[in-house]
Amino acid sequence: MKHTTIWQDYARKACQRQLNARVLAAFNTNIDAVVHVTTELMEKITANDTSIDWKEVAGGSADQITTVKSKEDLLIILKDCLSGGKSFHIVLDNLALLDWLDEHFTGARESMGGQAGIIANQMAALGAQSMVYTPLLSPKQGKLFAEGVTTPVVADDRLEILPVPEAVRKDDETKINWIFEYAKGEAIPFGEEVVTTPRANRVILATRPRGSVMSFDDRIAAHLPKLGKNIDVAFMAGYHYAEPVNTDGRTFDEFMADSVHHLHALKEQNPKLVAHFEYVPMKMPELEPKMLEAICREIKSFGINENEIKRVLREFGFEAEMEEIERHERAYSLYKGALQLFGHLKLDRIHVHNLGYYVMLLRKPYPIAPDEVRQSCLYASSVNAMKAKYGGYVRPERLAEAAELELSDVGFEQLAGIAKELEGEHPQAASLLTDGYLEFDDHYLVVVPAHIVPNPVSTVGMGDTISSSSYAAEVMS
Repeated sequence: MKHTTIWQDYARKACQRQLNARVLAAFNTNIDAVVHVTTELMEKITANDTSIDWKEVAGGSADQITTVKSKEDLLIILKDCLSGGKSFHIVLDNLALLDWLDEHFTGARESMGGQAGIIANQMAALGAQSMVYTPLLSPKQGKLFAEGVTTPVVADDRLEILPVPEAVRKDDETKINWIFEYAKGEAIPFGEEVVTTPRANRVILATRPRGSVMSFDDRIAAHLPKLGKNIDVAFMAGYHYAEPVNTDGRTFDEFMADSVHHLHALKEQNPKLVAHFEYVPMKMPELEPKMLEAICREIKSFGINENEIKRVLREFGFEAEMEEIERHERAYSLYKGALQLFGHLKLDRIHVHNLGYYVMLLRKPYPIAPDEVRQSCLYASSVNAMKAKYGGYVRPERLAEAAELELSDVGFEQLAGIAKELEGEHPQAASLLTDGYLEFDDHYLVVVPAHIVPNPVSTVGMGDTISSSSYAAEVMS
């Protein structure tokens, strides 16, 4: 039997899995308001808002704007980015502009944003007991959570788990990201000036409300040991927002010390609770090594992609491994790079996801058999394939279709490639082709071919979907 046939059989069996884990996702949730910038839209704005200073827009430069304080600032950034086909991310400093955006950039499509929000909704759709903790839970944000998602609240010094609609707080601010997408070849007017877009891209205008602190508040923090008893796996996200001085006044060191303490408390009465951290690059790279080393004292599962791992390797001084990935990205070079992070951060599990295949390391003794980890990865790839094909959140009934999708040629080529390269390092290297894993002295290596869906409907949240689906499935093996 050819090994591709064996793997297709593995994938079909993986799609039969039922996900019933008790999951917590925290902290970062927001609303993504996506609007397409077109000729017609900008013509309407010009006609409807005569207060815009188009001379200021014509003479301004995006390089000189650090945060958006006026509508002219935003229009300068849009003009510069659209004319150069560039992507851009900037923070909205003047929240009064949100009403102006609602009024003039009509037709925006609102959806759940933020890793914790995306993971909570996807876990609920797959049948998990899904809980979310987010520092801001306005009615507007609450409406975007899937049915069945719950959240912890403290009332009369008692911890309660409530459905999100019962827990929303009308006075909470809403963290909203406006995403301005534009197509290639559009002629967009900015006053009397017209720019033509050389390629498609997007500009993100993010808000940072003061209450959006990526941490458990004091009332919840006192009940973390009890909260931890109610969950099997925690997906923690948002630490990349940490700054030298945070919006609540805590220094970086104070914020990280509290975060580590909270994570430890969450596991205090549930030694089987596991936690996963999905990497997002920090805005301040000089703080990133300290943040990762602190968080990974308590979080032993780590997710990252093929581009992100190069940055982290460089930050920790693993130049040779970073340069090898840069020179020839492949399963073998990602394995060698991941092995360095695995050791340095003292991880139990690292999941590197790439287009068409995954590379994973597991520290021995690992509580889940490596063939079950392989199956969990195939389950995650199937979920992600359906998300790529149809968008939205994948429900279990979709997996019957995923079961018949072929795994990618890229994945099988990488599997064969790493098996060949490991021949001199491991006597059973060829077994990777049929088993998908190898046992080393102190770790298992798992390499899994994944699906590739051409022309995906959406790529937003794919890393979050892969990592959460695979780990939640693994924990319930």
